[in-house]
Amino acid sequence: MSIPDATSSRTEVLAWQQHMARSRPALASGWLPRIALAILGIALGVANAVLYARDGYTDALGLSAVLSLGGFLLAFLLVRLREKKIEAETALVENQLRFDMAFAGARCGIWDWDLTANRVYWSSAMFDMLGLRQPSKRLSPAEIKSLSHPDDGPAIDEIIGAASRASRSYDTTFRLRHVDGSWVWVHAKGQVWGGGRIAGERLVGITIDITEQKLAEERERRATDRLRDAIESIGEAFALWDDDNRLVTANSKFAEFLNLPEDGFAPGTTLEQVMADAGIGSDWPRAGGLEEAVWEILLPSGRWLQISERPTNSGGHVNVGTDITAIKVQESSLTQNKSALEKTVRDLEASRLKLQHQARQLVDLAEKYASEKTRAESANRSKSEFLANMSHELRTPLNAIIGFSEMMETEMFGALGSPKYKEYAHDIRSSGQHLLELINDILDMSKIEAGRMTLEKQPTDLGVVIEESMRLVSGRAEIASVKIVNEVGELPKVEADKRAIKQVLLNLLSNAIKFTPAGGTITMRGGADDKFIALAVEDTGIGIPAHALPKIGRPFEQVENQHSKKHKGTGLGLALSRSLVELHGGALVIDSTEGVGTRVTFTLPL
Repeated sequence: MSIPDATSSRTEVLAWQQHMARSRPALASGWLPRIALAILGIALGVANAVLYARDGYTDALGLSAVLSLGGFLLAFLLVRLREKKIEAETALVENQLRFDMAFAGARCGIWDWDLTANRVYWSSAMFDMLGLRQPSKRLSPAEIKSLSHPDDGPAIDEIIGAASRASRSYDTTFRLRHVDGSWVWVHAKGQVWGGGRIAGERLVGITIDITEQKLAEERERRATDRLRDAIESIGEAFALWDDDNRLVTANSKFAEFLNLPEDGFAPGTTLEQVMADAGIGSDWPRAGGLEEAVWEILLPSGRWLQISERPTNSGGHVNVGTDITAIKVQESSLTQNKSALEKTVRDLEASRLKLQHQARQLVDLAEKYASEKTRAESANRSKSEFLANMSHELRTPLNAIIGFSEMMETEMFGALGSPKYKEYAHDIRSSGQHLLELINDILDMSKIEAGRMTLEKQPTDLGVVIEESMRLVSGRAEIASVKIVNEVGELPKVEADKRAIKQVLLNLLSNAIKFTPAGGTITMRGGADDKFIALAVEDTGIGIPAHALPKIGRPFEQVENQHSKKHKGTGLGLALSRSLVELHGGALVIDSTEGVGTRVTFTLPL
């Protein structure tokens, strides 16, 4: 019968106690020899008394009495010896059962390996561990190996080889198969004994069931792996430090953000060493208290991190770092855009003041120009309102100023008198056209940035658009003594806003004419593949310095050099062109070499 353990039911415990009661010899059975001995003594006494009464005392009667007493004493001694033996056997059985019960409760079994006979004794607790019945014969090493896991053969060999080692001991862990097919982890430890009263050598030891410990270790490993996967899956840098500021664990984002080598964030590394390897040193923030804290830090790589620190219950702390570089860059860009806008507003204010000054000069003109003067002043007021309210109403008075100043400049209704008036009228028309172009560009850029620009796409023949654009700028090219060459071949039609594409081409051609010295050449090139059509405007102009290329194409950005100072501009042409191309799903790229020329290429999807 198996020994009950800590998980046994009350019924199993009672059954075991009944088994012990049956296996212990009944105390009553010890009285039978005593009763027989008493009867024998009485019979011998009666027999001797009868002989004495009949014959009196004789030598034979004396000898009979002595023999009877000797036999009685001998029988008494034999009964006592038998009782002592029974008591010893009973105590041995009880002790063995208590011993087995203690080992079973501790999930611990005994091995006794007779190395001479090569047979192994297992205690009943060992068989109980595996759910097996204890056989009548001892086990062989082959039978034990058949119960072990295929991968744990070396552990059994270690036990077998204990006798040949200097320590003459073994201490190993392996698995044995349970009757239900599961595997039981055991920790075996023992010693080789021999000599003295022990015949031959014996390998004696204990085996402890450590399945629960192994399962707990596996659960802990899985929990650790899940925690590691969770830490790795977050997009922020994560680092856990102990109370001595030594690294416990960190994810790959922490190493990536701090640009650490692979061995630069091993567990146990001090915070000072990690920061020294990252080139941060003492700049890494520390709260050093029990409250959560947040900082922003600029790393040597140029990356901005927002570091939050939270204390742990063990006295350490956790750092979580979020990459805020994009936010910082955006803030810087907004600051730059604000400065550029303020500059533009100042330029517009200066232009407005200039126009007002020119309008005041027109007051000296004859009465026949009074109505035109009134309309010009009205235009100026409308222009001022536009600068305050960003209204489209500014275009109408500007067109009027440009038209009437052109009439005065061409002296359509007669001579103005002094040639100075004609010069003033020319200045008015040029300034009005420049301001109108600036306002148009600003309004278009505002629409694009606000997402209100709507493209009217339709199948467009780019060859026709190119010819129309070249025809519109041919006058400027002729005045600048610049040659324009069209090398664009046959192109497929594309879904595009014809007006927007023409505006892009006019901006690019105008810039090329503006910055190409007399005698230079501007070349239009084009081509197509399966996905895009590419158009390029190349010139042999002054080029753009390499340091200025990154800012070209941003609103209000211009390259300041001796040549560009001769040509007025807003810096919006390329920015507007790039935005219009990107609205079509294309891209605009600028390649330039100072003193050689510039090539501006833009693509449109088919």
